[in-house]
Amino acid sequence: MTFKLSGLDVDKLVDVKSLMDLIERALTESPRPPPRTAIEYLGSWFGVMPASGLGYYVVKIVGVYPENPGRGLPLVRGTLLLFDPRSGDILLEADAGPATGWRTATTTLVALKLMGYGGGALGIIGAGVQARYHLEVVRRAFGYDKLLVYDLTKARAEALAKSYDGRVAGSLRELLEASDTIIAATTSREPVVINSYVRSGALVASIGAPRPVRELEPELVRRGKCLLVDTREGVTSESDDWIGAESIVELSEALKGALCDWGDIRVYKSVGYSLLDLAIAVHLYERSRSLLGAPS
Repeated sequence: MTFKLSGLDVDKLVDVKSLMDLIERALTESPRPPPRTAIEYLGSWFGVMPASGLGYYVVKIVGVYPENPGRGLPLVRGTLLLFDPRSGDILLEADAGPATGWRTATTTLVALKLMGYGGGALGIIGAGVQARYHLEVVRRAFGYDKLLVYDLTKARAEALAKSYDGRVAGSLRELLEASDTIIAATTSREPVVINSYVRSGALVASIGAPRPVRELEPELVRRGKCLLVDTREGVTSESDDWIGAESIVELSEALKGALCDWGDIRVYKSVGYSLLDLAIAVHLYERSRSLLGAPS
């Protein structure tokens, strides 16, 4: 039998701290998955991402459709499937959009923990779906002392800031200069995290991808020296935001004890990884069994 979860179901089921634990387990205990198969066509991006581990198989079939928001549709659409590796039974079928939002944002929490997140002022660049998921997970797991939001569409920034007890930054420079932690969640093709505005000791997380999205200035990455990433292969093949790094350390390596030789700031870059999809799929399946009972 299969649990079939809508986006609303996914949002109701997620427990952030439990998901963090599963992400850390997936990254450190699971076999390295094969490369994802991805194609770009007519301005959209489409990928198929398999993985195994934690006792399951997972496949995510997902697309990024830049024209969708203007049509009132989600930017990211797809399906997440979890399989029993012994029987081939489909155990879970979930809306991949919200699932991707939760796993991406919660993985950023894992990175921020490794980088020494300590609260203070949080700045969010972008006010779309990923920005909202990131604010939700930070609020649930870590908290922040104050929040600044910046988006090219002021109304979106105002709505997001109001929902999370923050305020809209009057400019990108204001946000960058005032923030202890900066999360960039945009589709910008030009860097939005400007090195000269970022204070010493800041933490920076960039999750905009794939190319041609560009969020980080090379000077900023160079200043950080070591770049923490979800996967080395993914970031270097699908992004230009690694340019300037002296060294690159993966989350799985850092969780096993590898150290970054940081500069005076600490920078994390992600583009997505199928082991993260494994973690969210297993999390949703276990939560469904616990809270909803056996599917009919």
